[in-house]
Amino acid sequence: MSRMGWKRIEEIELQESDDPGTRSRLYFMRIFILIIFGLLLYRVYWLQQQTGDELTQLAEENQFAILRTDAPRGVIFDRNGEPLAINQSSFNVTITPAFLPDTEEEIRAVYERLSVLTGVPVTNTVQQEALIAAANPELVSSYTRMAEIYEAPVRETLDEAGIVPQLPNSIEAIVAENSFAQYVPAVITSGIPITLAYTIEQESIFLPGVRVIPEPLRYYPAGEYTAHIMGYMGPLPNELWLDLVDADGNPRYERDDRVGWSGLESSMEIELSGKKGERRIEQDWTGREVRQIGLAQEPAAGLNLHLTLDLELQKVATDILGQYLEANRTTARVDEITGEQTFPEIEQAAAVVLNPQTGEVLALVSYPLFDDNRFQTEVPVDYYLGLARNDYTPLVNHAITGTYPPGSTFKIVPGSAALQEGTITANRLLNAPGVIEIANRFAPNDPGRAQTFVCWVYSTPKGSHGAVNMYTGLANSCDIYFYKITGGFDQDNEYVEGVHVEGINTYGTQFGFGRVQGIELPLESEGNLPTRAWKSRTQGEPWSTGDDYNLGIGQGYMTATPLQVAQMGAVIANGGFLYRPTLIHHMTDENGNVIIVDENSAILAVAHLGNNGETVVTDADGNAIENSFGIRFNANGEYIFQPEVIDTLSVDREYIDVIAEGMRLVNTRNSDEEFYTGATYVNWLEDDFGIVTAGKTGTAEYCDNIAIERGWCRYEDIAQKRVLPTHAWYVGFAPFENPEIVVAVFTFNGGEGSAWSAPVACHIMAAYFKVGQYADPGTFVDGEPGARACTPTSSFGSYSFTPTWPLGPDITTETNGS
Repeated sequence: MSRMGWKRIEEIELQESDDPGTRSRLYFMRIFILIIFGLLLYRVYWLQQQTGDELTQLAEENQFAILRTDAPRGVIFDRNGEPLAINQSSFNVTITPAFLPDTEEEIRAVYERLSVLTGVPVTNTVQQEALIAAANPELVSSYTRMAEIYEAPVRETLDEAGIVPQLPNSIEAIVAENSFAQYVPAVITSGIPITLAYTIEQESIFLPGVRVIPEPLRYYPAGEYTAHIMGYMGPLPNELWLDLVDADGNPRYERDDRVGWSGLESSMEIELSGKKGERRIEQDWTGREVRQIGLAQEPAAGLNLHLTLDLELQKVATDILGQYLEANRTTARVDEITGEQTFPEIEQAAAVVLNPQTGEVLALVSYPLFDDNRFQTEVPVDYYLGLARNDYTPLVNHAITGTYPPGSTFKIVPGSAALQEGTITANRLLNAPGVIEIANRFAPNDPGRAQTFVCWVYSTPKGSHGAVNMYTGLANSCDIYFYKITGGFDQDNEYVEGVHVEGINTYGTQFGFGRVQGIELPLESEGNLPTRAWKSRTQGEPWSTGDDYNLGIGQGYMTATPLQVAQMGAVIANGGFLYRPTLIHHMTDENGNVIIVDENSAILAVAHLGNNGETVVTDADGNAIENSFGIRFNANGEYIFQPEVIDTLSVDREYIDVIAEGMRLVNTRNSDEEFYTGATYVNWLEDDFGIVTAGKTGTAEYCDNIAIERGWCRYEDIAQKRVLPTHAWYVGFAPFENPEIVVAVFTFNGGEGSAWSAPVACHIMAAYFKVGQYADPGTFVDGEPGARACTPTSSFGSYSFTPTWPLGPDITTETNGS
């Protein structure tokens, strides 16, 4: 046994002193250690002097944190206070990868307990591999190679190909997918009940990295009825959103925020989102809050939107239009050339209802519909792709974005222009045969180059309209009459100068065509009001007389949105004013004050009714300012809407009255033998309810991508004519003497406007005035109204359809002939 450990220190040192080599090595080691310590001390000194502030800041960031609190998103109401977009509480279970335990066993234990609580599997690798093994090996191999070649996820590729279904994500997969952002909570499951949220939060002290995070969800009570108006929300579209700051320079958004993607949720995002609150906290190593430092800055709630929309009218318009679409698609059409019977493809339509005296939008319907509540927590890929790939584009608001030839509804514009320019007088009669020929101006003596223009009546037993003036020209929708007053005519001792494309452009712009009118929704289209320069630039051809003729009946290069057609009707109804169409009546803050903002969404004024009935106006900081905004309240403290005129029609009132009278005749039916275009298929509201209406029908030929792909556009050699499908249009207003409502209805590939759009408008008007089957059920006798509104006529025996109201399961359609 060695006695080395029992020797005294003095003895050891004496032995070492006797060894010169050992003594040298010890000296060297001591010097080396002193140098190392010196370098370390210098490094510490350097770090303190050069990076001390930075390191202190980093230490504080680890110890302290700024928590930003989401502001409650503004609520959206209809004009009667019915909620259209509200916030609902939801809870997400999350895992922050950085705060998980260090060992695999502990991590596995956390996953397993969380799986028991939430039902999300820890892993599904074995089950997924079993499904792959059970599938067709050749297909699996082929699609796997294809996915690898195109660098696509193999399992997603197999799932989309329908070979191997992809199981829901597991906890392990979700954490692995989010492992690149160690400190960002990864959502394991969302929308859990509040009781389960409490349970998980209580157990989270034993589940490192697991947290329950509350998340407000946007809910739309009206669902499909208002989806195109409300829009929907989704995650930040790109990184640029993270650079946006509020008025104080603070970040407006964080990475996990949701923002408006369409509709009012998008266009009014800044107003609705509010301003985030802030709290400075001290946290422990797991990121849990220890205490709050200082006072919290409370979030400022987003502004509430009070719309002009009438939800009940919106529902009626949507349901009635939907029933007519179904009736239309189940009514056989007979080809005028071949005699073949087919059922039309009817999927797209729109309806716009306005107050002509203010520009307020009362209803705005777009088909096909979609459910914006499907986008509450995520963008559902399959549902979204199904909508995006639909030829009829359900995600597009066709009432304001879709552009189509307006057809004969547009005749209001050349009629107004011709009267004002003195091209025609209201009572001057023009001969209107069923067809006219216009010589080619470059080869007037070559009959082979003459162009033929036909009126719709030419293909009917009547054949022509005879002598017509402005009133009967509108009432009969006579194409020949409007060819002549638009493009001019000089034949058979009849001379008309014509207003030409320049006149149409001048007055058409004042009616609202060819321009964005400023409704508070994204992607409003301006349509196309063509000019000579436009055709030369885009088509490489000069403008011709034939182009004038086509423009005069709303065809050719002319396109418009249903909103623009409704605005045209409103201009006649109100005597010549183009109001900015608006969906927003006013905005309020969380205290009920009316808020006025500028074009950059900065608050200009905060207003409310004072105790003595005066209007109190302040700036955003509460300082009193002058009421230069014209803000007014009624005796009940309700904000009085302020319409905005964006243009004025340069047409004398007497001529506007002529157009209005012609539109009144459109809806007139004196007998089964004497009626005009609007009253061909529907009995309007005058006889039974004393409500005089006015309107204009339209049947617009078209040949777009959908029609070309389906073979609807063709040339028939036998008949020597083009055969084109048609859109169905109608625009009208009521009551005639003091208009309160304008309705425009459009049906894509709908056929005849008087058959499939005019009746829809009649029912919407009846619902607005609450007459017939739309009256208060308390006034019914034995469950039936005294008289039903908008009953079908017996003209031509072509069809008989009455929509069900109140809504029921059955829709009956009786078809006779074509």
